[in-house]
Amino acid sequence: MRKLFYLVFVILSSCVSAMAQSERSIWPDSLLQPPLTFSTTYISLDNTDVVFESITADVEVKTDIPDNYSFYISIFNGSFNKIPFYCGIQTQVNIVGNSIGRGGIFSRWQERNKNAAKTTGHIISSDDEGDLISVRNKFTWNKGRYRIQLYKSGYVKGKTIPEKYTEQNLAFTWSEYEHSWVTMEVENLETREYAIIGSLAFPGKHLRISSWVAIFLEQYDAAINFAKTTPDCRYTVINYADLPKSSIIVKNVRLNGEKILPLAVSTNHNPNNPEQPKIKMSHPILCKEFYNAEKGTIKYEVGNLYGWQSSTK
Repeated sequence: MRKLFYLVFVILSSCVSAMAQSERSIWPDSLLQPPLTFSTTYISLDNTDVVFESITADVEVKTDIPDNYSFYISIFNGSFNKIPFYCGIQTQVNIVGNSIGRGGIFSRWQERNKNAAKTTGHIISSDDEGDLISVRNKFTWNKGRYRIQLYKSGYVKGKTIPEKYTEQNLAFTWSEYEHSWVTMEVENLETREYAIIGSLAFPGKHLRISSWVAIFLEQYDAAINFAKTTPDCRYTVINYADLPKSSIIVKNVRLNGEKILPLAVSTNHNPNNPEQPKIKMSHPILCKEFYNAEKGTIKYEVGNLYGWQSSTK
């Protein structure tokens, strides 16, 4: 799992080949295990000493995405007062082994107390991806235009946080330090329907967002196979040629109402499953990105095989 604030769903169990008769797992060299992040884009923010009030982005999904395809558009990954968070929309929002279908997810790390979360949907407290709390709620989305927003929405009294602090200083401090509520909202820009996904509390009366945010696109359920035959596997297996093709545009990123127009963005393509390096196959590039610095738009074409990069071993 990459360091990007424990951003992805870590799968600890193994895909086991039919040939495996011993305790040692045999990993088919043709298999890319879930979760797979197609692309991660890092956007620098001009936010020196800016107190956070809101951050928004518009997402245009230009193609239908199947209901049975577990796809995640994670629009904001960063930190508030050094506490990591991520949020976005998913086709299959998981609730302790079950799915509520399409909806939104907003998670923060370094807390397990459910009192630091509010939603009309579901609250998760888990250590599966590191210690976190998460709010998850239904929202119907597919092909269309959407606005995703995080905004400061309240205050909880407590001790003032230290002037100088680390992430560890503010970990698991719901009952000790003052906190600020941050709420996630998703709006359909065509129908004007919206949903409040929920709110999470972060330590501090004043919040400062990280100097960058990241966007990632991920499929988090199926193993992707690059061989003609399908290996035995505990996951659903999709041949790479059968991956759903999607076109997505992210634009109009605004911090405290001011549009962000970075001169450049950086992108990488990395496997997420910690067992993936055991597979000798080079890593496939299944997404292409196009950044327009003048307009501040990022376009993603996802699902085609565009090439290969060196193995992560």
